[in-house]
Amino acid sequence: MLTHFPRSTPGAPRSDGCDMRTHCCCWLRHIPSWVTSPVALFEEEYLSTIFWLFVCIGSGNKHVQYGALYLQIVGSYAAVPCLSTWNANNVQPHYRRATAIAIGVIAPNVGGIVSTWLFDDPPRFRKATRINLAFSVATAVCSVGILIYFRLRNAEKQREVQRLLKTHGEGTGVGGWDSFIERKRLGDRHPRFEFTT
Repeated sequence: MLTHFPRSTPGAPRSDGCDMRTHCCCWLRHIPSWVTSPVALFEEEYLSTIFWLFVCIGSGNKHVQYGALYLQIVGSYAAVPCLSTWNANNVQPHYRRATAIAIGVIAPNVGGIVSTWLFDDPPRFRKATRINLAFSVATAVCSVGILIYFRLRNAEKQREVQRLLKTHGEGTGVGGWDSFIERKRLGDRHPRFEFTT
C-alpha cells in the first residue's frame, strides 16, 4: 500500500474542482510530495501516515483532507528505501537476499494495483482511507515485532558464539564452525551474523 497514493490521488483534486481539462494541473499538485519525500525519516512514515490518515477520516474540510493526503504521500515514499534496506541487510546468502528484495518490491506494487479498486467512493474515500489506516498500523506493529525478534535473536547468537568459542575454539580453519564456507552456507543463520535493528 506504500505506493498507491500518487496513482490514485488525481481523483482527490478532481473532487475539489479539477476536471479533465485541468488534469495536468491536478498532477502538478503532486510534484511537491514526490520531491520532498526523501526528507521524511523512517519513523515519520509510521507516525505521520497514521496520524494524517486519522485526520483525513475525521475532517470534513476538503483543504484539510488534501493537506493530510499530501503528508501521507511524503511519509509513505520515505519508508520504501528504509524498508528495502532493512530487508536486504537482514537476509543472507545472496539467493535468499535476492528473493527477499523481490518480495519487498512486489508487496507495495500490489498495494498500488489494489488501490485502483479501493478509491471508488469520492470525495471522502472513507473505505480506502480506513483500509490504508489498518495496513499502516499493521506495518508499524509488525516492524516493532520484527525489531524485538531481531534483538532477541542477536542476544541468542552472542550466547551461541561464546559457547562455540569455549567448546570448539576459533573454528576458522577448514570445516570449522566459523570458517568462510560455513558462513556462506548458513548465511543469516550463522551465529556470527547480526541482524540490523
